[in-house]
Amino acid sequence: MIFICISFSCSKADSDESANNEREMVQKLNIEHVKTNSAVYKKMKKDKSYGKEYVDFSYNFEQTSLFKRHLNTLGLMINPDNSEYIRRFSYSYKKAGEHEKAMKMLNLALETDNDSSTHLKNLDYAAWNYLYFYRDYDNTIKTVNEILELTQNDLSISCHGESCLLLKGQALYRLGKYKQAIDVFESYQQNEIEQGFDPLDNFYIVFYKAICLAELQNHEAAIFNLSQLIERYPSAEVSYQLAKLYYSKSDLENSKNQLHEAEKALASGYTFKEPYFERFDKVFQHQIEDLKRKFDLK
Repeated sequence: MIFICISFSCSKADSDESANNEREMVQKLNIEHVKTNSAVYKKMKKDKSYGKEYVDFSYNFEQTSLFKRHLNTLGLMINPDNSEYIRRFSYSYKKAGEHEKAMKMLNLALETDNDSSTHLKNLDYAAWNYLYFYRDYDNTIKTVNEILELTQNDLSISCHGESCLLLKGQALYRLGKYKQAIDVFESYQQNEIEQGFDPLDNFYIVFYKAICLAELQNHEAAIFNLSQLIERYPSAEVSYQLAKLYYSKSDLENSKNQLHEAEKALASGYTFKEPYFERFDKVFQHQIEDLKRKFDLK
C-alpha cells in the first residue's frame, strides 16, 4: 500500500512538472494567445511532425498576417525545439514594425538552438537586426565578434546578406570610433584582394571608409577613395560628400561641380537603393539646396 502511494505521488509529481514545463513553453511561444485547450491541439501534441507541417505551411503565407501567426504559434507550441522556426516567426513581427516582439522571438531562438550552423544563422540575423532596426551598435559589434570567433575569423562571412564586417564597421562609425572602423573596412578589402576580387566592389565599404577618413580630417585620402568610387558608381551621396570635402579645401569650383553632379545623379535615380542605409545617409534635394546656400554656390 505504501508502495502504491509512493508510486502515485511520483506519477503526480511528474505530471505537475510536465504541466509546469508546458505552461512555461506556452508563455514563451504563444505571443498571439492561441487557445490550447482544444481537442485538435491535444491530439496534435502526440505527433510532433504536425508542428513542422504547421510552421512550413504558415511560411508560405503573407508574413504579417494573423493566420500565419496562428499557424506558426500552434506549430511551435507542438514542436518548440526548432530554433530556426522560432527565428522565422520573428520575421512576421519585424516586417510589421513590432520590433520588441521580434527581438523577443529572436532571443528565444538564440537560447533554444543547439546546432552550430543554426546558431550562426540566428547570430547573423541578430547582428543585422541590432544595427538596422535597433541601432544597438554595441550589441552589433559583440555579435559580429562572436560570429568571427565561431568561424575562425572568416572575413567573408555574411550577416543576413550583408558583409558582417560592413555591419561591424558601420557600428563603430556610428559610435565615433573612426580609426577602428577604418581598420575593419580595410581588413575586408584586404581579404577581397587575397580572394581575387576588386576592393572597390563593395560600394558601402569604400563609402563609409571615406566618411571615416573625412571625420579624422584626412581629407585627401577621403577624396581619393570617393573619386575612385564615383568613376564606377555615380551616386548623389558620393558627389554630395565630395562637394563638402572640396569646400573644406577652399576648392569652390570642384565643390560647385560636385553639387551639380549630385543633383543630376539624384534626378537620374543614382542614389542609395539599400533601404537600411537610406535611413542613415540618403541625400535629398533639399539637402543639396541647403548646402548651396551655406556655401553660397549657385
